[in-house]
Amino acid sequence: MRILVPVLAAVLVTTGCERTTERTTTDEPPRAEALSDTQAARTSSIGTADGTVVAEFNRRIKDYMALQSELEATLTDLPDKASPREIDANQRALGALIAKARSDAKPGHLFSPDMQAFVRGVVRHVLQGPGGANLKASIQDENPQDTSVEVNGRYPDAVPLSTMPPDVLAALPQLPEELEYRFVGSRLILLDSKAHIVVDYVSDVLPR
Repeated sequence: MRILVPVLAAVLVTTGCERTTERTTTDEPPRAEALSDTQAARTSSIGTADGTVVAEFNRRIKDYMALQSELEATLTDLPDKASPREIDANQRALGALIAKARSDAKPGHLFSPDMQAFVRGVVRHVLQGPGGANLKASIQDENPQDTSVEVNGRYPDAVPLSTMPPDVLAALPQLPEELEYRFVGSRLILLDSKAHIVVDYVSDVLPR
């Protein structure tokens, strides 16, 4: 009888440990991989949650603006009442200086691959929300579909600029006043309004 007591106690301790282990495992919070496919798709379609992608984009924008300011300072100041011809000449001169300084710039120079994915996700998220169909229709109404653009190239003078809905602008990172987002076909371009050149662009932003 004395021999059975330690054995019985050991069994009870072992059983209790197993129950404790089971309870601990059951009480663990759900892990990230437990998210539904819909939740995961929604999260990844909008971009990273920590904001590092946008922070890097803002840093590149800041560097570009510093370059623009430095080059603009080398030009003759426009008179207070500059004529359209003087403004155009100044604009073209600034554009030429920027293009020369950024001669190695290609698509993705400011919009990194991660930022491109972020932009596509954000715009599509807005267009799939309430009123998205009307937003897309308003964009396409003035969208220059068959216009060719290239990095450092002058935006065509004869092609009107597309209207940017406030909902789309609010979802994208804010820009300095000298830079603008515009749609050209399915692309979202970054336009330098002072130099009237395309700084960079993201392809396949608008769903076809």
